[in-house]
Amino acid sequence: MSQRRTIVRVSATYDPAVRVGEMVRSGDPMQTVPDPDELVVAPVSGTVESVQFDPADHEFVIVIASQS
Repeated sequence: MSQRRTIVRVSATYDPAVRVGEMVRSGDPMQTVPDPDELVVAPVSGTVESVQFDPADHEFVIVIASQS
């Protein structure tokens, strides 16, 4: 099986709710936000491969590796 990588970009206004190496399921929150309408969830199940800050867009870039 090969791994597929999915990129999720979330605003850096709030902290990410996931850490590198963590297993996530589709629908799990990607960050802690006070307003449920702003909630970004994992589009796929897999392992968080990286979480990096993108200062140009003021976003966290989260990479999820999943089996395809």
